[in-house]
Amino acid sequence: MSHRASSLEGFGDEFAWSLLESVPDGVIIMKPSGDIVFASPRAAELFRCEVEDLLEISADDLLPEEARPAHRADRIRCYARPQARPMGAGPSLRARRLDGTEFDTEISLSPLSLGEETFVLAVVRDITERVAAEDHLHRVLRTLDASDDGLVMFDADTLRFTHVNDGTVRLLGYDRTELLGGMTPLHVTARACRGDYRDLIDRLLTVPDIEVRRVVLLLRKDGVEVPVEKTYRAAPVGRDGTRWIIATARDISPRLAAEAELRQHADALREAEQAIVIAEDRDRIAHDLHDTVIQRLFAAGLGLQSTMATVDGRARDRIGTAIQELDVTIRELRSAIFELQGGGPSVRGGCRSELLSIVNDVCDAAGLEARLQLDGDVETLDPAVAGHLAPTLREALSNVAEHAGARHVCVDISVDDREVCISVTDDGSGIDGEILGGNGIADVTARAESLGGSLRLTPGPDGGTRFLWTVPCAIPSASPHAGVPRRDLSGGRRG
Repeated sequence: MSHRASSLEGFGDEFAWSLLESVPDGVIIMKPSGDIVFASPRAAELFRCEVEDLLEISADDLLPEEARPAHRADRIRCYARPQARPMGAGPSLRARRLDGTEFDTEISLSPLSLGEETFVLAVVRDITERVAAEDHLHRVLRTLDASDDGLVMFDADTLRFTHVNDGTVRLLGYDRTELLGGMTPLHVTARACRGDYRDLIDRLLTVPDIEVRRVVLLLRKDGVEVPVEKTYRAAPVGRDGTRWIIATARDISPRLAAEAELRQHADALREAEQAIVIAEDRDRIAHDLHDTVIQRLFAAGLGLQSTMATVDGRARDRIGTAIQELDVTIRELRSAIFELQGGGPSVRGGCRSELLSIVNDVCDAAGLEARLQLDGDVETLDPAVAGHLAPTLREALSNVAEHAGARHVCVDISVDDREVCISVTDDGSGIDGEILGGNGIADVTARAESLGGSLRLTPGPDGGTRFLWTVPCAIPSASPHAGVPRRDLSGGRRG
């Protein structure tokens, strides 16, 4: 039976050889020994030499040293058991040109009988560009797998996953085989329906190059819901008409947690700012009451006292009653001022509140007009230091009440990064020997020295006495008796 049309019968062997020379791949015919007996021009072009150069060498010379044994074994098997090995059936090879350079190839081997001799026909194809494209694709896929974001492709018609990266596997907890075994986005999206996806896909396919972002809950294999931001795009239509959708998913749990924490901090900051405004308003009101209202009441009381000397009888009694009412009013205002400076009843129980109570109680009992200034946060002091403030302040005010003969006292308590100071200044008779030698002063001096501080008693700027007790904010660690007074610190008044 003829294998060619009658129109080709007149060409004889010329047709066969011309056909081999016109094949776009390189064609080489070799003997069982490997010697080349025919090479097409395309083969010479692939190996960058002349046809005559190929006819003078063995086919083994066209392979790297490490590939020659395997190729020789393939050639022998082809002779022993004549059977064609089609292109791509075996692994790709590296071919070696005569100038020593190499390139990627695929080679098919076929037995060829010419008369009584058997040869091997090898077809050589340069696949350098294809290998480079595959390497590039592998690098892209490895890059996608390295991402923490999930990336999937799914069929626009069936919704079945056609590709998932390692980020998707880590995000969802399914292995790749499970995801590609028939699962769809509906299997891993909480509270989603097919109609939602159909509307989304129609929009993506209708409007080219658009991108749709959505925040959804993904459902992991273990049932945990993960908030993610998903981005959808339509992929180019395949050559077979297949349509795909590309979706990326980023876990936004850390971002949502950070935003929630930021909102909490913002709320706390607003509350703190409001508290500061309220405190400033309280302080301003307290100063106004002290500097204006109480002073006017004092002036009115002094005026009434002067008037009492000029009247008698019922008028004198009525003036005396009015003076008593003014004293009560002044005391109530002073209590209100201390309450305002202390931040109100809600903060009672802390160190600040205790100090304010001492000033209020001692001065109220002694009839002293007191002015209190607190700078810094005494609540943040080392407890071992803060515990000495109340008895020290009580002792200082007790001295003023019992010995100074003062009418006014100014208390300043300040706290900074280094030290805490209690300053008590009165307008009394000044320092005398009884005060300096009393047990109370010795006690507060011992307290100061045990903390690494000191006590100074000096004349006030306008008469009277200034009591200045200064200690570090933290107990010196090197002191073996730090925070332990050297005397009985009962905080009681002089006996």
